[in-house]
Order: sequence, then C-alpha cells, then structure tokens
Amino acid sequence: MKKSRKKGRVKYWNPGYARQEVHRLGYRFSVRKYAEYLLGLFGCIAAFTWIFRLKVPCVLIISVASVCFIPGIFIMTYRNAYEQKRFEDVTAYMEQILYSFKRRAKILTSLEDTLALFQKGESRLYDAISDAIRYIQNADAKENLYREAFSFIEKEYGCSRLYKIHDFLINAEEVGGDFDASADILLNDRKLWIDRVYELQREKKSVKVKITIGIGLSFFICGMTVFMLPKGFAVTDQVISQAVTTLTILLNMLIWYIAQRKLSKSLILGEEGMEYEEVKRQYDYVMHRNLVRERQKGYFQAGLVLPFIVYLGLKGKMLPAGLLTGFAVLIATQPGRRYRVSLKHVTRAVEKAFPEWLMSMSLQLQTDNVHVSLAKSIANAPELLKEELGTLLQKIEREPDSVQPYLGFMKPVSLPDITSAMKVLYSMAEFGAADISRQIAPLVERNAAMTDKAERIRAEDEIAGISFLILLPMITGVVKMLADLALVVVYILSAVNSVA
Repeated sequence: MKKSRKKGRVKYWNPGYARQEVHRLGYRFSVRKYAEYLLGLFGCIAAFTWIFRLKVPCVLIISVASVCFIPGIFIMTYRNAYEQKRFEDVTAYMEQILYSFKRRAKILTSLEDTLALFQKGESRLYDAISDAIRYIQNADAKENLYREAFSFIEKEYGCSRLYKIHDFLINAEEVGGDFDASADILLNDRKLWIDRVYELQREKKSVKVKITIGIGLSFFICGMTVFMLPKGFAVTDQVISQAVTTLTILLNMLIWYIAQRKLSKSLILGEEGMEYEEVKRQYDYVMHRNLVRERQKGYFQAGLVLPFIVYLGLKGKMLPAGLLTGFAVLIATQPGRRYRVSLKHVTRAVEKAFPEWLMSMSLQLQTDNVHVSLAKSIANAPELLKEELGTLLQKIEREPDSVQPYLGFMKPVSLPDITSAMKVLYSMAEFGAADISRQIAPLVERNAAMTDKAERIRAEDEIAGISFLILLPMITGVVKMLADLALVVVYILSAVNSVA
C-alpha cells in the first residue's frame, strides 16, 4: 500500500500526467490554460526575485520546486468542478428516483423517469443509468437483478446515502406494502445533507481565503522589512538571508498547496464517518477495562516509589524528592486521565456512528417489529456499534419486557440522545405493530436531529484540522524577519568592533 501511494504521488507531479487525468475527469485538456498557470507562476517568481533580491541559484531552486506544483494545481481546478458536478448529479438522482418510485413503485420505471433529467455527453450519470436500465431489461442477472443493475451507478457515484436508497428500493420492490414514510425519511435526509454540504463549502472557501491572505501578508511584511533595511548593510547578499528567504517562499507555497488539497475533497464522500481502527483501542479501554482495578494498579505502582521519596526527603535532597513525587502522582493518575481521554474519543465517535444505525432502523421498522429490525440492522451497522448491538439483542431475548437492556446500551458513553432514542424503541416494542406508525414519528425526528448534529461535528473536525494552517504563514514570516534582524545585529557589532 505504501509503495503504491508513493508511486501515485510521483506520478502526480509529472506534468504529462495532467492531460491524462483531466481527460479521465471528463474534460478537455487546455494547453492555453496550462500555459497561463505557468506564466502566472513565473510572474510570481519574478516578483519575489525583485522584492527579496534573490540570486540566480535561489531563483533556480524556487523555479524547479514550483513547477512541480503546477500539475497538481491544474488538475485540482478540474477536480473541484468534477466533484461539484458529481454532487449535483447524485442529489438530483436521489430526489427524482424516490419521487418516481413513490408514484409508480417500480424500479425500472423510476430509472427511466430519472434518466430524463440528464443529457447524454453532459453527465456520466446518464450513461450509468442507461446501463442499469439495459441490464434490467435484459434480465440476465447472476444473483440479484436490481442490485447488480444499481452497481453501474454506484461504481461512479457510490456513497452511503446512495446505498441506503438503493437498498430501500430493492426491499420495497420485493416486499411491497406502504413505503411512503420510508421514502419521506430518505428525502428529508437528502435535504439536510445538501444544506450541510453547501454550508461546509462556504466554510472551506472562507478558510482558503484566510490562508491566502495570511500568505500574502507574510510576504508583504517580509518585503517591507527588506526595503526598510539600509543597502549598506548588504543583508540580502548574505547566504543565510538568501537561504532563509528561499525556504520561506517554498514553505508558504507548500502551505497553500496543502490547504487547497485538504479543502478539495470529494463532496459525496465527506460524511462517511471515522474508521473503526482509529478508535478501537480507546473503545476497548472504555468498554472492557475495569477502571477501579486500573486505578488500584496505578496506586500500587506509585506506592513503590514512596520509600525513595521519603529517603531523599530525610537526606535533605528536596529537588529530587519533589521530582520523584511528581512522577509518582503521574503514575497514580494515569489510568483516570487515560480513561477520560479515551471516553472523549469514543463518545465523539459514537455521536457520529449512532445516527447512521438509527436511520437504518427507522427504515427497517416500516416493515418489521423492533426485535426483527434490530437483528437485521446489526450486519450493516457501523463497526463501532456491532458489539453493543449484539449484546442488546441478547439481553432483549432474555428480558423481552424489561426496559433495562435498552437503557444499558452504550452505558459508559452516557449520551442523552442515545438514551432517549432507546426509550422510544422500547416504547415501540411494547405498543406493538398496531401503533408503529404513530411511534415511528418521534424516532424519525430524533434521528434527523442526531444525524444533522453528528455530521456537523464531522465537518467541524475537518475544518478544525486545517484551520491551523492559517497561522503557519505568519510563523514563516517571523522566522525570515528574525534571520534578517540577526544579520543586522551581527553587521552592527562587527562595525563597532572594527572602529574600536
């Protein structure tokens, strides 16, 4: 995996790769636009050369390094347009196919209605839908006709929401019944998703602008410093000044490029959730470790250090005794601190994963009771919840009339939203299928609110992880000014010494 990633990165810097990648995204490669990028880059380098009085070796280093960024920046422009188009296409597809299915209750007819929204040659979704329609009409399925047909669309536009909609359509086509409420749930989820994505896009654009302004201010301040220095000091002629200036320019360019890459991710894959492996160790510590025993172990280990502390204190060596006391306190409190940090990570991960499972439950409850829906939902549930869901199912089977299994779900995490949702599920299980339609409404509303909250948390995490880049250009600028200031001080001191 690591070797393939490295090869991919090397390939990405190849200017000849730009043409191939642009064609792959469905656009025509523009030599004129590529030349404009190069001219703009060399124009900036010329400006830096004049402002910072760079020498030929430094200009060559900056030029060679900068040219490597051009293919990535050029491709990024087309990729952003491609991702925007893909998002608009898939959201339009989701809405139309759900509305069509509500009217006619046939997947083939719904796909034919949806195809009319797209033009051949303007959207890849047109080709994908056409392939799906032909596959269904030919009826040469190997296992599941509709699932295999939908794979043509999922291959290009696959995301968790699209999979849910396709699963719903297949289930409704096979089972039948009243599925309007389920379709409305998915339509409402789609609407909230679009609102969040557009809001996230506005925040990303704001961060991009702030980083660009920060880099511009960094260069402006450094440039003003250079012009304010007396020419007689010849600071810019020093090797150190030239090296620091070159490094500052390259770092600022790298900061801008990294920010653009990080903020230009796929729009339809932006809310897929945290990988289980990222939080597995914290989950095991919170759910499976006995905190009392861990604390007792910490106290015992700290107690082993106590005789040495007493000995050093009696000898009057207070500094070593104090340091050793601090070390003992760290050992004694480590289990509690680790538990709090782990619990924080697990709680945040559960906040993101639980609404995803609750959405599947809401859809499943349209046709099955709580117990059956719970059993069916475990297979496709987020990995983080599977263990607790299995435990919940076992407890319900042992105590079918008790509320305790529901209240005990993810108890160490103790989230009010999860407790409330579980109470609703218990109430639905108690009232039975005759009251399902009335009981499902508050669950759906709660799920929508929780999903919106969880995915806004994901968006905040994504933005927070990149926002620190806003500060970096000012740091590089300060380093450049400090280097020049140090050279000025050295010049003045050397002049004073020569006079003396």
